[in-house]
Amino acid sequence: MTENIFLITLVVLAIVALNTKKLRRAIVYLGVFSLVSSFVYLLYGAPDVAIAEAIIGSTITTVLYLVALRKYQVFSIYYANSASNQNNRYLKNSSNFLKNLETFLIQREMEPQIIYSGESIETILDQEKFDLAIHHADQDIWIYGCVEDYQIDAVEEYLQANYGDLNIHLIRCAEGEDNEA
Repeated sequence: MTENIFLITLVVLAIVALNTKKLRRAIVYLGVFSLVSSFVYLLYGAPDVAIAEAIIGSTITTVLYLVALRKYQVFSIYYANSASNQNNRYLKNSSNFLKNLETFLIQREMEPQIIYSGESIETILDQEKFDLAIHHADQDIWIYGCVEDYQIDAVEEYLQANYGDLNIHLIRCAEGEDNEA
């Protein structure tokens, strides 16, 4: 009976780890999966394998994955460049704005990935997964970010310190909700 509970738990943890949207949570679920599997090894009479799985699989591997994930953070930035704004004089300065933002993110040990899109900002907000979505509208710059992303606070401080003279509107959207401002 105990074996069946542990085996069902392993299947549930594997499914949860595969279907999790956040990579950090998936790593934690896999660490718990490894710990439960070490108990299964112990139940089947393999204490040496159980100890190795508990130490290597559950602890060391989980810590290494979390450290590696911390070091490598891709930060996706969508830049909406709709056809109606093609001749906007503010867009001519946008490449400098984006380069400075990219430099700031690199200094924070992140890998910015800037995606220039011809789609409307509404389409990007509805259909794309992003860390930041940037849109110019006349003299205003609209920046959309996820409420749960702790990097948004640092980006907001950076923008206020370096671009306080521009009309920048930072909108924090909850993940998974309709992101209309």
